[in-house]
Amino acid sequence: MKLFYKPGACSLASHITLREIGKDFTLDGVDLAKKRLENGDDYLAVNPKGQVPALLLDDGTLLTEGVAIMQYLADSVPDRQLLAPTAFPTASCCWRR
Repeated sequence: MKLFYKPGACSLASHITLREIGKDFTLDGVDLAKKRLENGDDYLAVNPKGQVPALLLDDGTLLTEGVAIMQYLADSVPDRQLLAPTAFPTASCCWRR
């Protein structure tokens, strides 16, 4: 897996989740102003949204949006119980009046 990120941005939560679950991954920094990767490649070719985080899975699937990435990662290690066992507690903690 490869996480596209920018230090200090909201991609930090996905980065922390990857570290927490202990799966192998690489990091690729993104210059959001220029939409370029650290090596100078066009980030829009990877993620047309041009935002971080984005997670490139080993099968070539690209996940975007931090919440979706963290949900995927938590679901990939059910024995770690990073989320509640049913959807309601997870959803209810995300939206309160």
